[in-house]
Amino acid sequence: MEDAVLFLAFPVSVISMFCVIIYVVYDLCLKPKFLRAKLVKQGIDGPKPTLIMGNMPDIRQIKCKELASDAVPYDLTKSLSLDCCSVLLPHISQWTKQFGKTFSFALGKTQFLYIGDGELVREMSLCKSLNLGKPSYMHKERGPLLGKGLLTSSKEVWLHQRKTIAPTLYVDKVKNMFSIVLESGNTLIRSWEQLVDTEGGIADIRVDDYVKTFTSSIISNVMFGKYEAAEKLLFSKCRDLMEVSGSPTVLDGYPFNRFYPTKIHRQQWKLEKEIYWIIQDTKMKCRSESESIIQTLVDGAKHGELGSSTPQQFIVDNCKELCIVGMEVPGITAIWGLMLLALHPEWQARARAEVLEVCGGQILDAEKLGKMKVLKMIIQEILRLYSGVGFTAREALADVQIGNTVCVPKGVNIWIWQAALHRDPQLWGSDALKFNPDRFTNGISGACKIPQAYTPFGLGPRTCPGMNLGMMELKVMFALLLAKFSFSLSPKYQHVPRFDVLLEPKYGVKLLVCRV
Repeated sequence: MEDAVLFLAFPVSVISMFCVIIYVVYDLCLKPKFLRAKLVKQGIDGPKPTLIMGNMPDIRQIKCKELASDAVPYDLTKSLSLDCCSVLLPHISQWTKQFGKTFSFALGKTQFLYIGDGELVREMSLCKSLNLGKPSYMHKERGPLLGKGLLTSSKEVWLHQRKTIAPTLYVDKVKNMFSIVLESGNTLIRSWEQLVDTEGGIADIRVDDYVKTFTSSIISNVMFGKYEAAEKLLFSKCRDLMEVSGSPTVLDGYPFNRFYPTKIHRQQWKLEKEIYWIIQDTKMKCRSESESIIQTLVDGAKHGELGSSTPQQFIVDNCKELCIVGMEVPGITAIWGLMLLALHPEWQARARAEVLEVCGGQILDAEKLGKMKVLKMIIQEILRLYSGVGFTAREALADVQIGNTVCVPKGVNIWIWQAALHRDPQLWGSDALKFNPDRFTNGISGACKIPQAYTPFGLGPRTCPGMNLGMMELKVMFALLLAKFSFSLSPKYQHVPRFDVLLEPKYGVKLLVCRV
């Protein structure tokens, strides 16, 4: 009897093992080849990938040859280059020259379609299909950081999250947040005034922490109705998680890498748990009658499509995403903006004159802010050059037709790199690498040959729901600072753009600040 059982069990185990081998071979070898072949048939070529690792060996080799040296002090006698593309991702620059603005490549087994062509970006922006979702690797590889919130979800799950969160950030709601933004801005002003006075009239300030305290206090009050010790700890933990999660490409080619208990992964898992419990505790302490976004998320967790998330995870993941994005993205943009204005005192003077004229010695309000056209142009140009966001990423969840040009096969990921798109001379003119807010005199349509190729807030149906709040924050901060201070780059400033999760200055931005 036992022999008979063993005889029957043996073929089953062999068949199971055989099926697993077939699946692994298909997933790692055959499927990537099939997807690449479908793109090649449409005339889309790219660097030839290796088995399993894809083009990761090529990327490492190109970086070793072309990556620029690290910390370089700012030289007051030389102009500062705003062309960061060839330094940050030299392989993308090299492949663009070799294969054109649209090509394919692979990170491990994952296939990518890179789109740098403005016409194709325009067609993508018009595509409303829910089958053009967010890449699955984002909530897998960036799970501790992003979870399954608005930034990483797709289809009906994303639609429910969008309908839950977006209305809280509509223009009429954002106008009611002006007092929160203004209060945070005035706190920033007072801290700089104290530093300048303490240093005898001119202070050498690293602006990063001050700016991110400004943005974090705003999003905290919007999220929770307060910014106290627990919320400050939450944002501190979120920053730490951003730091240990840094990798612009996300994927390194190694199968199942996210499961390895490496030192970095253990740090991520620990921070993820700590953030989870801070948010849960903060949620319990927020009054149910408040109009904070956390209560909106609590209500949204009670109905609608949550996918594989529990109601608690729905709340935590979306809360964490909003906190990180609400602090980091406008904060990094503002930091880069201060650097650009420090380089261009003539634009400081123009914006300052406008702010003083519009305000006329009165307190800044939303109506006055809307009249500041020069300031708006400056912010649009800052967002063109340094929006902070790296890639617009999508995944074809089914075969998706992009205009009449490209059919993206199911399983292929799409990358649009804003830094390259926003510096393309064919779209922006011969001065694309220069800081020139005048290009926005007649709006985005007058600045760019293809307006849809201006994507600081994303594109299509998935544009950032917080863009109105973000623009208000930037306008208020710059208006308040310019009315009180003039600034230039410190000799200690080191111009080293770094692209990890977001595009930020590796060593921060240091300014020499004095009162006007």
